Amino acid sequence: MDTATVEGEARSDVAADADAALFEQLYPALRRFAAVTAGRDDDPDDLVQEAVARTLRRCSLSSLDHPGAYLRQAIVHLASNRRRSLARSRLALLHLGNRDDGARPEYASDLADLLRLPPADRALLFLIEVEGYHYADAAAVLGITEEAGRTRASRARRLLRLQIIEET
Repeated sequence: MDTATVEGEARSDVAADADAALFEQLYPALRRFAAVTAGRDDDPDDLVQEAVARTLRRCSLSSLDHPGAYLRQAIVHLASNRRRSLARSRLALLHLGNRDDGARPEYASDLADLLRLPPADRALLFLIEVEGYHYADAAAVLGITEEAGRTRASRARRLLRLQIIEET
């Protein structure tokens, strides 16, 4: 075996160790974020795992400037994709004459109201209200401007208020 191969393997072991340590550090926050962002039918652990797996296929976590922000954005994209896919499936079933009875588990808290929002809006409100991010930082994680983040958060809060008022 030549020295270049041995050095390459040593570097890949170091990168793998760095990625493992970084993942261990980021996992709890990513899991909480995915739990809020995920739809009712999605497992938050699956979203985190898929986001990390897709990222690792492209590059090392430790090579990213802001791995937490990168993975949060990947989670939002995955949740949105799954939501669109589920909507297409339901529409296809309706076209085939099968009816989805719409039975979904009900939650005893306002989480059910929050789950009616699109994943990006849930993610934004989670980052601002729970994680304590400033609008500029939360918007950067989602890849939008601060102004768009403020507008989106305001609309999401207004929609939540209307939903809660209608139920009472």
